[in-house]
Amino acid sequence: MKPIILLLSMTALVGAASWQTELDEAQRLAAAGQTAAAEVIYQRVITETEGLTPGELNAVGLQFHYLARYRDAESLYRRSLTAGDSRSPEVALNLGTLLRTEGRFPEAETLLRNCLRQAEAATGPDSLDAGRAASSLAALYNAWGKPAEAELLAVRANAILDQDVTGAATDRVNNRRTLASIYIEQGHYDRAEALLRSLLKGPEERLTAGVYNDLAAAALRQNRLADAESLALQALETAKRLLPPAHPVRAAALNNLAQSCRFQGRFLEAEKYYREAISILEDSLGRQHPETAKALTNLAAFYHQRGRETGAEDLYRRVTGIFESAYGPGDPVTLVARNELADVLRAQGRFTESEKLGRPTLASLQTALGPQDPRVIRALTNYARLLEDTKRSKQAAALRAQIQGVSQGFRATP
Repeated sequence: MKPIILLLSMTALVGAASWQTELDEAQRLAAAGQTAAAEVIYQRVITETEGLTPGELNAVGLQFHYLARYRDAESLYRRSLTAGDSRSPEVALNLGTLLRTEGRFPEAETLLRNCLRQAEAATGPDSLDAGRAASSLAALYNAWGKPAEAELLAVRANAILDQDVTGAATDRVNNRRTLASIYIEQGHYDRAEALLRSLLKGPEERLTAGVYNDLAAAALRQNRLADAESLALQALETAKRLLPPAHPVRAAALNNLAQSCRFQGRFLEAEKYYREAISILEDSLGRQHPETAKALTNLAAFYHQRGRETGAEDLYRRVTGIFESAYGPGDPVTLVARNELADVLRAQGRFTESEKLGRPTLASLQTALGPQDPRVIRALTNYARLLEDTKRSKQAAALRAQIQGVSQGFRATP
């Protein structure tokens, strides 16, 4: 899963102080399982926002955004824009961040690109406003599976935000998390972990749950399972203290914990944590959100590993549809899910269906990613299994030899 990052403009928070007590009480009730009582308070706060200034609407919207009440936050942001200056950079950035969080990537892109253009024209390409907009756009492209665009913008934003040592602490933390996520995908783990650990020393405690999640993800990629479990537990404990029960950051911690338990052979614990994470994501982000689909993919892989192929097939079919809608049919994320579905069909003995689905996705992955990408090696391994199961032993042996050669070259690459 990609890191769940909130890049929100914080200057309007002071105006929301009069509602903070009520929202804190609602959060306490929700954590205690008193959801109906919490909902009454949330709706009362919304009702009391009638007649507020645009800045106050934005401030209350921020509060609901942090509580993962995304529909309420969107309504408040849009009311703020309608009531005030429609070009307000703070509100527009917050709305763009919310749309990205909800997986509404094209809408977010249009809004955030406009924010960046307006900031560059109004205050210059190296201004703090431009840095914040570039950072928000970088987070969008990172979530959308466009790492090259994300890295260029995140590096630019980092250079700008580092110049403002007093007023951009939250922006710096979130932008560095985006950069660290990119480095993890590139396999530059030392760079990513150094960047992330530097963030644990800062004053933004509410953001540390996400940082621990990112460190857990890096540890998982390196098969440091005990470290990953410890970091995921730290993320979960921090999220329990500072965030609502149904918050995506908490789900990310549970998912990382599930992965670490699964790879250590603790399967009952793993399934429990997977299901808890998925339940939170479905409640907070929705059943069709790409982050929900990524968590479902992990559960599908778990089922496949355990020989529960019917459950794995159902989940892979579901996530393939979600990924196609979010990223497109030719995106590597979609292709990988489709290829894993083909391997599930192979495991069920449905060899013709498996080959019909698996061969074209393998070819597309090779074109999109190149021969040494681990996802291509995994797809080649899946196809080798199909060749072996269908008694094409010579072809299977040749493919296994190809996989071994590519894997050795991949490991030897600095």
